[in-house]
Amino acid sequence: MAMSQLAATLALVAGLVVWRAWMVRRSRLAPVPLVLPLTALLVHLVASLTPVSLVGAVPARWLATLDLLFTGYALIRLGTWAGLQLPSGVPWWPQPPKILRDLAMLLLAAAYTVLVLRERAGVNLVGLLTTSAVLTAVVGLAAQETLKDLFAGISLQLDAPFNEGDWIEVNGSGGFVQTVTLMNTYLKTFDGSRLVVPNDTVAQATARCFTASDPVGNRFSIGLDYALPPGQACALLEQVMAQCPGVLQQPPPRAWVGAYADSAITYELLVWQRGAGELQRLEVRSTVLQHIWYALSREGQSIPYPVRELRPKRQAPPEDDPALIDAPSRARLLSGNALFRELGPEQLARLAPLTRCLRFGPGEAVVREGDPSAALFQVVRGRVEVLKASPQGGQTRLASLGPGEVFGEMGLCTGAERSATVRAEEDTVLLEVERDDLLPLVEAEPDFLSHLAHLVNRRRCELEKVTAEQAAARELGLLQRMQQLFGAVGMGRS
Repeated sequence: MAMSQLAATLALVAGLVVWRAWMVRRSRLAPVPLVLPLTALLVHLVASLTPVSLVGAVPARWLATLDLLFTGYALIRLGTWAGLQLPSGVPWWPQPPKILRDLAMLLLAAAYTVLVLRERAGVNLVGLLTTSAVLTAVVGLAAQETLKDLFAGISLQLDAPFNEGDWIEVNGSGGFVQTVTLMNTYLKTFDGSRLVVPNDTVAQATARCFTASDPVGNRFSIGLDYALPPGQACALLEQVMAQCPGVLQQPPPRAWVGAYADSAITYELLVWQRGAGELQRLEVRSTVLQHIWYALSREGQSIPYPVRELRPKRQAPPEDDPALIDAPSRARLLSGNALFRELGPEQLARLAPLTRCLRFGPGEAVVREGDPSAALFQVVRGRVEVLKASPQGGQTRLASLGPGEVFGEMGLCTGAERSATVRAEEDTVLLEVERDDLLPLVEAEPDFLSHLAHLVNRRRCELEKVTAEQAAARELGLLQRMQQLFGAVGMGRS
């Protein structure tokens, strides 16, 4: 008989484990609870297999009472699962608060315990508590803080100021809400630690809540040089912030003049992002500040610092500053360009001082698809990637360009909109040649346009693999477009 009970118990345990694994893997329903049912089976097995002659009548009676208690606890737990948790897997069924489920199970278990101990063991817990004023006072005082946390937890669940997954900040500490139990609220902080906050503390404090799906503001400040006009500075900062990865376009980023400090004008910046976690805030803030530094470098500006001297002192540029690439060095770079390698030394010497070298940081957009184009770029150091917008959304990577390679020549020659976005993959230095820079060569040598149109068309036809007749027709149309475009630019300059 004992062996058959043991075999049946083991079979029931195996069945519960297999059923739970199947439910977790194959369905969205809440998994069946196993801890209390398995404990009840273990207690029942011990109570059934223990002979009365071995332990005595009184211990055997208490063992049977314990068996009855755990069996009732298991049935209560399974009942709350079947009546409250299991239907919540249906989309249209409202999800009951977890703390209310726990509280209901606790009250049912307490009532069941009082009933079983009174009927089976002759212990009247209610009478013991009500007849002893001292014991009641001691229990009341000891449970005062616990009851505060309990009722605060019920209030948080009924009012629901936040949900699981939201970011909240309480008394200077913040984290993602993992769960709210009967006594505590559990938060997951940005460094991976688990923060346990009593429910009464959360209910009494002024908490900041961020919903995961809503835009989150990220505010910080930066100081810029007094030589940069505030209007230009705000426009530059807003333009740079709008192009940073992770920054939302709606609401748009904003920049304000915050204060006139000792050594800089302080600007307040506000960008919007998805996700309120401290780590996400730091990542977006770091990206924005990096892009601002590179943008200021291209504009000939820098981040000022306090100067403790009686005379002004200008900081020497670093050795890798693109501004240190002088005109002879730029002429040598142009001579390696497929479009300008056939120019003579005098032509290169005339063109080189008009060009400029610019630095871009990782992830910065050099040009954007659809923008007007009036310049070509040659990669001096680093790499850039060419991206094309896809009809389904997102961007497709077309190519990666390294030192010596050129992009943007068709836009310079035709004035057409940029056909792709070019973004820096690493710290990159580019040599920029604008349309205005070529005007002295066009005015001094009228044949220069024909030569440039031939080279640009040949390079484009090699990439697209067109026939000779098509190439000749394209070259003629390109030359006519360039003559119109450069003629209009020359009239504008005069």
